[in-house]
Amino acid sequence: MKKIYLIFIVALFFACNDEHLDRFPQTNITEKNFFNNITDLKTYTYQFYDYWGTTYWDRPSDNTTIEKGSMRGLMLGSVTADNYGGWGKSAWSRLRSINYFLGNYSNADGDEDEKKRYAAMGHFARAKDYIEKVQTYSDVPWYSTVLETTDEDLYKPRDTREMVVDSIINDLEMATAHLKDESKKTLLSKWAAYTELARYCLYEGTYRQYHAGETDLHVTKQPAYFYNKAIEAATAVMESGKFSIHTGNIDEAYSDLFNGGTNLESSPEIIMYIDYEDDKREHGAELVLEFENGISRSMADSYVKSDGAFMTTSETQTLELNDAFTNRDPRMKQSLFYPGYTLPETGNPHKLAINKTGGYAQIKFMPKERSTHWDGYATVHTDLPLYRYAEVLLIYAEAKAELGQLTQEDLDKTVNLLRDRVGVAHLKMNPPVDPVQEELYPNVTSAQKAEILEIRRERRVELFAEGFRYTDMMRWKIGKLFEKPQRGIYVPSTGLVDVTGDGVPDYFISDDGSNMPVDLPSETTVYLSDDSNVSLFLEYGKSGHIMLKLEQGNIGTFAEPKLYYRPIPTSEILLNPNLEQLFGWN
Repeated sequence: MKKIYLIFIVALFFACNDEHLDRFPQTNITEKNFFNNITDLKTYTYQFYDYWGTTYWDRPSDNTTIEKGSMRGLMLGSVTADNYGGWGKSAWSRLRSINYFLGNYSNADGDEDEKKRYAAMGHFARAKDYIEKVQTYSDVPWYSTVLETTDEDLYKPRDTREMVVDSIINDLEMATAHLKDESKKTLLSKWAAYTELARYCLYEGTYRQYHAGETDLHVTKQPAYFYNKAIEAATAVMESGKFSIHTGNIDEAYSDLFNGGTNLESSPEIIMYIDYEDDKREHGAELVLEFENGISRSMADSYVKSDGAFMTTSETQTLELNDAFTNRDPRMKQSLFYPGYTLPETGNPHKLAINKTGGYAQIKFMPKERSTHWDGYATVHTDLPLYRYAEVLLIYAEAKAELGQLTQEDLDKTVNLLRDRVGVAHLKMNPPVDPVQEELYPNVTSAQKAEILEIRRERRVELFAEGFRYTDMMRWKIGKLFEKPQRGIYVPSTGLVDVTGDGVPDYFISDDGSNMPVDLPSETTVYLSDDSNVSLFLEYGKSGHIMLKLEQGNIGTFAEPKLYYRPIPTSEILLNPNLEQLFGWN
């Protein structure tokens, strides 16, 4: 596919050569010479597969302890409309390519259903592009055709969020109507389109519910409209009979979806995935373990016990790393570093660099086998899920609960299927309210508040490190959590610490650098709470959770509603004075 697409690009380049411009207008060359048949349409749409992807961490969010990126700059006020880098040519060139295809695909000869199938891919690609824009800026100009430099609409103002969202949903519904079942799960199918439709409708419904009253949020449709659409789309996937939860050994079935332990093509849970062929394509998923990506105590504490009961504050407050994984949801041990964890084919328990992670770290997406899936630094060949059935079930349950319509039958065919995979007791209606969950989500007002809190917990655990947590925080309007310092593992006192679970000390922690044992290895790290050159410290000086020094009085403020959005760069407003800053970015 890559080779064919390269040939296509080269052909376009030569087609635009000056000699050809003497014979035909440039805009007509590719229309005349390329959009001729179904094969041409198929070739053009190859580029769309590069437009969507996945992630393997949750930064920035409250799932992590270390965040050096844009959120810190936003909260400290160093990111402004004058220096923000979004919105420019690169942000809109992809849309132009999509609209160019949608404006010309009908010129091709061939079966009408096939033409509509490839047009549906264009509509899906445009919807995905605009979803990202709405989530970033809210109101944006909607363009459904290719514009030339002389078109007045090139410099039009923002269209309302209401208008753009309606257009996004129309595109996604067009995709669900005309995409097909596919022979391989690496291809865009109607079921992937239904999943995206359900995902976005849940997002928009909760966004409108929890952001109601924001002056610049230009919307009229009520959240229930989107919840019902999310339920309808999720139901289409659930009733198709084509998907189910991937099961097996409760200590491996979940992680096998992410570490190369199973063939994603044959997994009944996978709706669509990215195929990383050995020696041909690779990614860097193994960097999640110790690459500036510590996992917060808040995330670790989210995992319930095997009997379904939540961990109380008194239980977690002084919970040490060597005890944290006992009698817990098996997904915890399949997602987070635990004492005794062994890197692929090394044979020895891994000594976690707690100076990088704070003690909790992510192993989800670490390859299971080195020789087969891992050649070294940033050369991983495990396949990555794009859409999986577990998310569909969580969408359905959350939308039903937000409407106040959730039943035990709904829980049994959604959340409890995920719990069955790992042997955790079922979630029942009217569960006890976890005070920790209630503090995380103080603005939930649904009649089924207790159920919503537990569904959100289940979503956080099940979809951990798949790139959902930040957008979830935004739609639920809990950005203020970014102001709270995140904690790592609990250390009962300065001194020797074992992180490998073998009873042999791995580190010596000191608050003043004194009394370090001489028999420890030279690479043993010492933490100094009063040393400006050390980034971590103990919460209470000689004991407590490991914390970032960066977060000691230098977190900044999550300004609401401003930081739920991004500014249009000042340079772009100078080019187009019709654009207006919203949500306080002026």
